[in-house]
Amino acid sequence: MHVTVPHGGAGGPFDGMNAPTAGRIRLSDPSELIAAVPHLLGFHPHDSVVLLALHGRRLGLTLRADLVDNDQAPLLAEQLLPPIARQRPTGVALVVIGGDPTPDGDPPHRALVRALDGVLTGAGLPVVHAAWTAQTVRGAPWRCYDDPLCAGAVADPTTSPLAAATVAAGAVTFGSREEMAELVAEEDPVALRRRATLLDAADAEHPMSARLVGQRLTRLKQLHRAAAAGDLVLSDSTVAEIASALCDHRVRDACLPWCSGPDAAAAERLWLALVRATPAPERAEPAALLALAAYVRGDGALAGVALDAALQACPQHSLSGLLRAALETGLPPKLLRSVAADAAAALRRPRRRCTKRRSRQKR
Repeated sequence: MHVTVPHGGAGGPFDGMNAPTAGRIRLSDPSELIAAVPHLLGFHPHDSVVLLALHGRRLGLTLRADLVDNDQAPLLAEQLLPPIARQRPTGVALVVIGGDPTPDGDPPHRALVRALDGVLTGAGLPVVHAAWTAQTVRGAPWRCYDDPLCAGAVADPTTSPLAAATVAAGAVTFGSREEMAELVAEEDPVALRRRATLLDAADAEHPMSARLVGQRLTRLKQLHRAAAAGDLVLSDSTVAEIASALCDHRVRDACLPWCSGPDAAAAERLWLALVRATPAPERAEPAALLALAAYVRGDGALAGVALDAALQACPQHSLSGLLRAALETGLPPKLLRSVAADAAAALRRPRRRCTKRRSRQKR
């Protein structure tokens, strides 16, 4: 059986996405299926369970979660069901990564596979294949859960058709989720402290006048164009000015449409640069916009990493909370425009704001 891999995806408190472009893998060959997993997720997973939603011969949403102890397996299965069920697949494939076979050669984590099989099958989503591998690298051993004679070595993920499609699409497959998280890591602490002082002073601009909102939007559009041209430069004063402006819902709401369409790539570069350059709690604003842009293009893993950064910077952040809910329920990327509209409406209502004083005192 061949499976077509489309573009798009989602995630949750888990990681998830779909391939960056079309390709084909053979579900009848677990080695090829396992080799495709890093490119479907955007990174090589470790100690993970991966669920792949099947729509006939098409592969849809791919979800990853950390492995859990046997007593937590039923709970994890229940948590993974909603985002998969929302896609209405015809079946599900499971891949478990990590651990060692039993002395009898049986693949590990069978209790988790049984729990997932029970929950998914009970919801009318049959598990059509379940396999285990030690790692998603060339030559790693793999085994099937339902056939002791079904075993082998993982094919080279770097030479698969899906790997070639990933490179052609300009996407990067990271060595681990931690390596991906380094994308949004904060810059030099000394620079962040300088900008935090400037942001404290920028508080005097709030509430911003309509004229100032217009000026800040003009400046953001200039930075957006610079990101598109590859010559984006962020000085301390620019970061403070823009980060402060994004705390005004009128400015941030105006940027939401940039996260989809032809300008999305440049917007994503801008938000990523601002996430790295902005101190907490203001970094939650560009981090949420980065999450939205990543999710819309189908990169649920990067969206999850960006949301982790946003909610760490500001746990009460409204837009990040809405996006996290979208990830948890497996909302298709094509519906996120309505989520953005709902977020804009929600941000106009009274809400809790993260105070700088609390974050600054932690420094």
